[in-house]
Amino acid sequence: MARDSQTSKDLGWVEASGLLHILRTLGLAVHPAKLGIGLIAILLTFALGGLLDWVWMLRSGVEATAIAEFIQARELDQLYVEQGGDHGIFEVWREHERRCVLGLLGSSVPGASVAAGTPIGRYVATHSDAQPLRNFAQMVYGVWWLSRYHTLYFILFAIGALLIWSCAGGAICRIAGVQFARDEKLTMKQGLGYGWRKLFGGFFLAPCIPLAFIFIAVIMLTIGGMVLRIPVLGDLVGGLAFGLAIFGGLVISVLLLGLFVGGSLFWPAVAVEGSDAFDAFSRGMSYPLSKPWKTVLYAIITLIYVSICWVFVNLFTFFMLTITRAIVGFGTSPFGWWNRGGEGEVISKLELLWPLGGPNTLYQPPDWGSLEWYEYFSAVLIGFYVLVVIGLMWSFLASFYFSGSTVIYCLLRRDVDGTDLDDVHIEEEEEEILPGGPAPSQAAPSEAAPAKPEEVAPPAADEGQPGAAPTPPSSTESESPGTSPPQTPSEGDAESPPSSETSNSDS
Repeated sequence: MARDSQTSKDLGWVEASGLLHILRTLGLAVHPAKLGIGLIAILLTFALGGLLDWVWMLRSGVEATAIAEFIQARELDQLYVEQGGDHGIFEVWREHERRCVLGLLGSSVPGASVAAGTPIGRYVATHSDAQPLRNFAQMVYGVWWLSRYHTLYFILFAIGALLIWSCAGGAICRIAGVQFARDEKLTMKQGLGYGWRKLFGGFFLAPCIPLAFIFIAVIMLTIGGMVLRIPVLGDLVGGLAFGLAIFGGLVISVLLLGLFVGGSLFWPAVAVEGSDAFDAFSRGMSYPLSKPWKTVLYAIITLIYVSICWVFVNLFTFFMLTITRAIVGFGTSPFGWWNRGGEGEVISKLELLWPLGGPNTLYQPPDWGSLEWYEYFSAVLIGFYVLVVIGLMWSFLASFYFSGSTVIYCLLRRDVDGTDLDDVHIEEEEEEILPGGPAPSQAAPSEAAPAKPEEVAPPAADEGQPGAAPTPPSSTESESPGTSPPQTPSEGDAESPPSSETSNSDS
């Protein structure tokens, strides 16, 4: 704590803003273990959504513009009627949220949208009205549409996705917390092991606590509304108790605000403190409310920083895939001996197997109907490798989010409780595996104190020294007259060697 205070005096507003610590998020996010965990979580989420889409498509699908029509109807205060279509619910919702995330990152940094593929001529017209709050509001509209018109689908998907990301996000937060505090890196196995041990008692239960309170308050307010429908008695009781309904609305509003502001701090609290869900819920709600402006400042800096980093990651991925496609594509049709195009049209085989879009559409599926049966094999494998690269790009965004949330949590904990930034909970198995070994204050009891030396019997006192205390007889000492207990006479006694006293007198 003294070191942080001295640093704050030396750096001034830079240290107070947490800028230098937030800038470390990029180094935390590119850790291979975090990227691997994020990629696994993304693949599992897509598998869950694809499975639910397959089940729901047995009955009917939705239109590709369903969410856009819903948002337009809400804004114009018009009635929205769900129309059937040939697209899956997860497919439509995923594409909508993807565009909102890209719009949020693009509108946070003006040059990001242009660099990320938006035409320069349409940039001003597109983002003059679509500010960060507008893009975030559209993300909320997407969740509202999913929960309002596909309630069962939403419940099943939300529970499954929460389980997946509770373990994966908790593991990423754990690795980031140890790396941020002690500059030591845990492995993927250690991170996932911690996430699994703390899954149901911490990571999964922490966001469920405010949702459970909100659900109870909603049920009570609904019952109160049902009582109000009773003639005469309902008017008398409902009118008198309507103050309780307003209080219930206040509780719901505070919980929703706390969930929105401090929800991203629940998992870092479990990962850094090693606490349970209730402690994480308490810290995640109290820290932002205690330091609201610091929370807003940290969030704005992190959002701008991740937007800038996303531009470079997106463009680098596009640059890498473009170079790969250009060189390999040149090899597939260097002299025109292979051409599937029409008259005057030259199409390389790689272009047929892998059509490339812009930076925001790094992969487009080929026209499967134009492929021969043996070309399906290479097209599927090429698509798999490209999608893995794209998945790693999005896993970087997930890793940045959880790592940034962990850094913000440590900064708010320092501001509110005065806790050092290098204070992190270390378990016993991690103490043995970490390269630096256990911290002095957190060492295991068997390692904290030095081993107690074995007691050694003091040497026998010299009989000629005055004042020397006689030593008790020992079974290991050599037998001599006067010191050993009397024994029964035997034949060996006659052949015993002379005593030490006799030897001394002879000498």
